[in-house]
Amino acid sequence: MTATDDPVEAARRRVAASPTDAEALFALGNALWWKGEHDDALAALTRAIEVRPDHAEARNNLGNALVELGRAEESVPHYRAALAIRPGHAPTLYNLGNALLASGHAAEAETRFRAALAIMPDHAGALNNLGNVLRAQGKTAEAEASYRQAVTLRPEAAGSHNNLGSALLALHRPAEAAACFVEALRLLPDYAEACNNLGGALLAMDRPEEAAALFRRATELDPDQVQARFGEALALLSLGRFAEGWDAYESRWLDPRFTEGVRPYDTPRWEGEDIAGRTILLHCEQGLGDTIQFVRYAPMVRALGARVVLEAQAPLLPLMSGFADIVVAEGADLPPHDVHCPLLTLPCLFGTDLGSIPADVPYIRADRRLVAAWRQRLGPAAKPRVGLALSGSPDHPEDDLRSIPAAHLRTLLAVAEVEFHIVQKDLRPDDAAVLRDSPGVRIHADRLDTFAETAALLTQMHLVVSVDTSVAHLAGAMALPLWMLLQHNADFRWLRGRSDSPWYPTARLFRQARALEWRKEVAQVAEAVRGFAGWWRA
Repeated sequence: MTATDDPVEAARRRVAASPTDAEALFALGNALWWKGEHDDALAALTRAIEVRPDHAEARNNLGNALVELGRAEESVPHYRAALAIRPGHAPTLYNLGNALLASGHAAEAETRFRAALAIMPDHAGALNNLGNVLRAQGKTAEAEASYRQAVTLRPEAAGSHNNLGSALLALHRPAEAAACFVEALRLLPDYAEACNNLGGALLAMDRPEEAAALFRRATELDPDQVQARFGEALALLSLGRFAEGWDAYESRWLDPRFTEGVRPYDTPRWEGEDIAGRTILLHCEQGLGDTIQFVRYAPMVRALGARVVLEAQAPLLPLMSGFADIVVAEGADLPPHDVHCPLLTLPCLFGTDLGSIPADVPYIRADRRLVAAWRQRLGPAAKPRVGLALSGSPDHPEDDLRSIPAAHLRTLLAVAEVEFHIVQKDLRPDDAAVLRDSPGVRIHADRLDTFAETAALLTQMHLVVSVDTSVAHLAGAMALPLWMLLQHNADFRWLRGRSDSPWYPTARLFRQARALEWRKEVAQVAEAVRGFAGWWRA
């Protein structure tokens, strides 16, 4: 190509000949953009708009350029102006939808995509991105339908297959999701995100060995796939491969899901060096159950000669006093300390494997005065008392997999040989209604203001039956008889293929055979409870 053929030079000559020629400025901006001279391209397109404010194409292309540069918020006014000039212009509506989605305005983005699709119903890109904006708003079932249309129109688009799979995975349909990810990888074999997502689907299907290999492949393809490294950690830990798993588990601190909202610490992180005579801050992370499970390591840190400051969630504080020299509430002002360490990093630093889990229970004990109060309140037991926790936090990403609606527990609640006591504070309205109508069930939610009260109530139970939630951890830490109803793809700490737990020696695990279906497992527990009642009477 000669200089005279260069579109940039040709456009420059036109602008030099007529500096107020909007079309020449527009052509120059486009040519500069494709040549990679982005700043000059933005300047030329901006000048074209100044010369001719009604130049809709220049406004649209300036918006496109800003989006490409990661400045989606700045692009929005330009698309709006272009639409004011050409109302109902479908490509601009689509572009505006993309910009709004990228800048966090999901509701309006949905409106713009739908407007574009009303004009261009077969626009696969708009259907795919409408699915994205619906997912961003939690409308996952609607997103699935939109992605399916996009895939039908453009079956060669690996991204749409991946997005459909992600929606199906969020809807707890991992087998269908896996098929989508497999197709995405057939179309694009080095698609790291699809590889990671396929690992997630296999993990949800309780196939951790295969999942670990997929997660590892995703990380090889794209080292920035931090969620894949974390997924590999979950798979390895669930398989009992602790030496690899704990190390990989540290990747959580590269994942925004874990770092968002975490306070900064001014002190360096403890990496296992000699800590005798120094003060260490051990701080909670994730849920209440995680703190209960891993606070067992605090005395091991003290045994190294350290002075321990423990930061724990406020509801747990009354139970935490014996684990540290100072205990503070999560988010409170911190006393001076030399180093800090998250609680769930301690197994890695102590080199914990299956044979060295510190499981000397009980390591949490109830307050004697509260125990006496509960003993008096409940009176003598005429039947064996079974504490029941049927749900965890509704904010947990897998709550609908691990929590069991009370209506699904009727077979268990019908066991007349025992007395059921609800040992969790928060009850959902539908659950509360079922439990109130169940004879032989006592609810104590109004008295469980702290976990100290919960611990005292648990001491009055002959057996605790719980889903995977903080009450189960508390009962296990107190060495109480604990039966757990575990979801099909149980959390890593419960390992695989076991009916016992090396973390909690008094626990018995009832593992769900199929996700979201509890009938068989509830019937098993009900029968076991009848047997327990017979043993208790004998």
